[in-house]
Amino acid sequence: MDQAIQDNWWPRKAEKLYGQQSTNLDTGDGASSLYSDDLPSPAAEFGKNRHYANPRTFEKRHNTNDFSELKPGFLNGSPGRLWRPTQANGTSNGSVQLGNYASTTDLIADQQAYAHSTDESTDVEIKGRRNKERDREPLAICRFITGFPKTAFGLFLAFHIAFAVTTAVMVVLDYNILPFEFERFPLFLLDDDTFTRSRAWRNRDNATGKIRRFTQDQVQATWPRASSIDKIELFYELEEGNVFTKEILQTIKGIEEDVMNLMEYQNSFCQLASPERCAKPTSVLRYFDGTYKSIDPVFDDPNFDNIAKILYEASTNTATKVDFLYFMSNESIFNAEVASAKLTRSYLSLGWPLNGTGGSDENRKLIETFLLETVKPKLEDVIENKKGVLDLIYTSRLLFQRSARIEGLGDLVLAIGSLGFIFCFIWFQTRSLWITGWSVLTIVTGFFGSNLIYRVVLGFTYLGFFHVLAIFIILGIGADDIFVFYDTWRATGHHHYRSLAHRLSDCYRRAAGTMFVTSFTTMAAFMASATTPLIPIRTFGIFSGLLVAVNYLTVVTFLPTVVILYHLHFKGKCCCCCRCRQKYDQSEEDEYNWTEDFYYYQPSKPSVAKKKNKLVVFFRKYYFPFVTHRVARWFIILLFLGAFAVFLYYVTLLQVDEEQYKIFVPSHNLGKAQDRQARSFRPNENDQFVRVYILWGLGKRDYSDCHYSDYDCPGKHVWDDTFNLNSPPAQKSMKDFCTRLKTLPRNESDHLKIRRDVLTGDLQVDCFMENFDIYLQKEEDNSKYSNDTNLQIPLTETKMLNFMRQNPNIYDMSMLSDTFYRYFDVGVSFWLTNGYNFNDTEDYRTYNDFIGEWKEKNYTKQVRNIPGYYGTRLRYVAVKVNLTLNDLRLGYTTGLPVMNNWEDFMNQELSIMPPELQGGFQLTRTIWHNLKVQENLVLTAITGIVIGIGLALPVLILATQNIIVGLLATLTIATITTCVIGVIPMVGWKLGVLTSMNLCLVVGLAVDYVVHLAQGYHLSLYSDRKGRLRDTLEHVGISVLSGATTTLGASFFMMFSKIQFYVQFGIFIFSVVGFSLVFSLGFFTTVLGIIGPENSTGSLTALYRRCFSDRKEKDLDCHTCDGKGYISSTIQISAPVHNGVASRDSSSSLTIPRPRMYTVGI
Repeated sequence: MDQAIQDNWWPRKAEKLYGQQSTNLDTGDGASSLYSDDLPSPAAEFGKNRHYANPRTFEKRHNTNDFSELKPGFLNGSPGRLWRPTQANGTSNGSVQLGNYASTTDLIADQQAYAHSTDESTDVEIKGRRNKERDREPLAICRFITGFPKTAFGLFLAFHIAFAVTTAVMVVLDYNILPFEFERFPLFLLDDDTFTRSRAWRNRDNATGKIRRFTQDQVQATWPRASSIDKIELFYELEEGNVFTKEILQTIKGIEEDVMNLMEYQNSFCQLASPERCAKPTSVLRYFDGTYKSIDPVFDDPNFDNIAKILYEASTNTATKVDFLYFMSNESIFNAEVASAKLTRSYLSLGWPLNGTGGSDENRKLIETFLLETVKPKLEDVIENKKGVLDLIYTSRLLFQRSARIEGLGDLVLAIGSLGFIFCFIWFQTRSLWITGWSVLTIVTGFFGSNLIYRVVLGFTYLGFFHVLAIFIILGIGADDIFVFYDTWRATGHHHYRSLAHRLSDCYRRAAGTMFVTSFTTMAAFMASATTPLIPIRTFGIFSGLLVAVNYLTVVTFLPTVVILYHLHFKGKCCCCCRCRQKYDQSEEDEYNWTEDFYYYQPSKPSVAKKKNKLVVFFRKYYFPFVTHRVARWFIILLFLGAFAVFLYYVTLLQVDEEQYKIFVPSHNLGKAQDRQARSFRPNENDQFVRVYILWGLGKRDYSDCHYSDYDCPGKHVWDDTFNLNSPPAQKSMKDFCTRLKTLPRNESDHLKIRRDVLTGDLQVDCFMENFDIYLQKEEDNSKYSNDTNLQIPLTETKMLNFMRQNPNIYDMSMLSDTFYRYFDVGVSFWLTNGYNFNDTEDYRTYNDFIGEWKEKNYTKQVRNIPGYYGTRLRYVAVKVNLTLNDLRLGYTTGLPVMNNWEDFMNQELSIMPPELQGGFQLTRTIWHNLKVQENLVLTAITGIVIGIGLALPVLILATQNIIVGLLATLTIATITTCVIGVIPMVGWKLGVLTSMNLCLVVGLAVDYVVHLAQGYHLSLYSDRKGRLRDTLEHVGISVLSGATTTLGASFFMMFSKIQFYVQFGIFIFSVVGFSLVFSLGFFTTVLGIIGPENSTGSLTALYRRCFSDRKEKDLDCHTCDGKGYISSTIQISAPVHNGVASRDSSSSLTIPRPRMYTVGI
């Protein structure tokens, strides 16, 4: 026997693996003990024509010393110990000579024979390598959990209890730990000019020193509810028919009277036309009941005998035509003979302020309660009673807001249904109430843990509807991780381990790694949404990412303790927290006595092997042959490519939504009302059309000191201190601008979408300079002024001093400072107060809100004997322009070009104005900003998808350590994303606010199952693609299917919501998960079966070796070097062994040192 082998390799290897000493490999106790049945070699468990660890084992097992059929192989699976028969057909006495090689070529030939052996031989190798993996040193956390299971369980449970208890304590201490906001959806671009300008305008009067103008009507006592705060709007519709018939008009009259006669409405909430009389409804019936007979006697027909004549007169009479447009639907027809429409409407006004001394918020709540508890039930009864006669739809602004809050919170009950489904499904899969209960609990408590980090550590102060939806997402993701870990644990039950710690470690290494990759990619995709400046989207991305991270840490820490406690104390018992079976099913776990003597894998008994999970059997026995079938696989590819082409076509049909986003589903009463308001009536003065304000004197509001998630931050007031209208050039420029704006040629006015008056055709522009000038001219003609009085613009110091001296009852000239110069401002104060008579004039009502005056130290004085001021400082002025755009039907693709046209127009006009006026800008109250938000959401969705896929590619390549697998997985994710986007136009949706927000999540939800399979393919110990794919499906397929089922079930409940966003979100999640499941198990696995990498193809390790290692292409893998070496093709055998190089000794036997000794490179 070759002494070199005996001395240099095997004794140490045997001692390391078995803790035994061996001094003889050829005969004797050493060989017989090492290869006895007590410690069988993995290779020795298979039949003839296999690799055997020792020829003696072959002789013993098969009762023959004929080695002619024994293939060349490796001792104990080691390339360092080779044998082959001395003669081609063996020897008569069965002797075997080691190291009988003439050259390195023979050595390499044997290595190649090993690499290309039969599938059974490959299985031997894989099982051997898996045995080594299973017998690695247990992880510290696994040793702790298995050594002290109850302590570990209590410790990790304490963390989860602490999450909930800490949250509860903070709630009790009135700390805003759960900053929910369901009344508003703060989609703000804090740094955008459209937002800062809008907020500057909306907060223009909040700065200290503002002079509040008033009129005598406001000072004199008036009755309560003289004004209106809201209205109950009623829509009367016939899908087939005419609402302007005698029968229908009488029905409408009855409905209006039913609401008007409500006792609470009469006594407490109607708008009062006089101290004791409610105002009549604004209705088409007013043209029949004599209300307008002073305009024309024809408007007096209480019996509805001349419907067509009356309505035609109302639509053409200059005194009524403007108001009548409110009642005209798009398809309505009115002439002297016919009055026809499928739809009309009316409204009843709600008075303000209410009787009593309650605050405005309290009074609003009273009105909301009245609408919800009194008006709504009454109208629902009417709808039921008039079914088949007339369709009634109703709405109110306050009712809409209150209902949105109630329905939104009420729909959260659906989360309980989702939670219940997931609970039952996990219970069904695990057959253990103990595991299910604690698993679901950790998902819920993980929400509180994530919120503590989100709220306390990161300091975010917003939780909205979008964040609540994260509960549905994390329920599915959490269940997916639970299935991955528990399915892996059950799979380990088919093998022997040295100890329970070894088993848990083997499960932990495989499951934790897979879950880490999926959790990291999902978290990264969610975090990509944090790039948007929109608070709800950014905070949702961060919050969801935290949920995924906390859930991962929960599963890899607490869940193992739950499983181990179940395994040790509850398994096989019939109780409330375990499986109740008459006989324990060994198809899921085998029972073992955990001793340190077990090392090698022992095959399960055939009867047990057949009892493996049916899904596992399905994936291995039926599904794998199907997706790898030489014909079927191409049909699968063609099928998926065809489906992809269909959805790609629908992607090209995707359009931007030009309408305001819907809160309620289309079938909901308020959803119908919102739709009718936006789409069904002709343009009229009651429309929510866009108003542009051109503002001077204010700067853009400063939000630089606001917290990044504080959507309620008021910001800082900024003045444009250069603004001044006291100079003649500034006054003249302002007047010229107003004149130009009102007389724009049609092509320019159409370019800017300026609205025209229905009666006169004039552009609807409210610019104070023209009316101010007209007023001054009338005042100049007053007989009390001398002939030298001149009040024409520009107002100079000389003109105004002469004017002020002639009004000694108002101005005390002795109080004027020598440096006083604000004479234009004096004129404006005189005009808006109507000579300090404080009358409620048309100019006051029109321009009071567009001109702001502040007190100025040393200059502002009080008018003599009158509570008014002069010498004020004009801080801001504004011009209002009505546009033809309806904000209910306006999308950013239409609106933003108009905004840009206005921006260009104003830049051009301001450039020719004096410096005092060049700080002006155009704005809208909210519309321009809303359009920018729409655009940003679409860009965020696109950016999120690109970033998500961009992040997925390198992560998947690194996780799988294979470029090809990473590229194929990323390609699959991209196809899933494309199909999900194609669903949007397919179901009739457009790219609006809600769909754009949903698209921000698509990649985060699409990666999971593809990543599971890609990671499984990478972790497989097989080298050929079919072996890897079969291994992947067998180990990962069931987890993918289970995880998808829970998420599909959770999202299904959301489709029953009354809130449109929840319904869309449910359909969206269902689509993403459905496509992910089908494409991952169908397309991705089939592609892997066709072009999946084999051996080291596409491997990053192989690429590294080629670029940075000395290893040559012809060098062979070493299968016993623990991944740290290879066998060089340039081994020299002519020289003695020196520094790890093999050589032939004097007896011409090949001396082979330990693998690491002859490894050329690592």
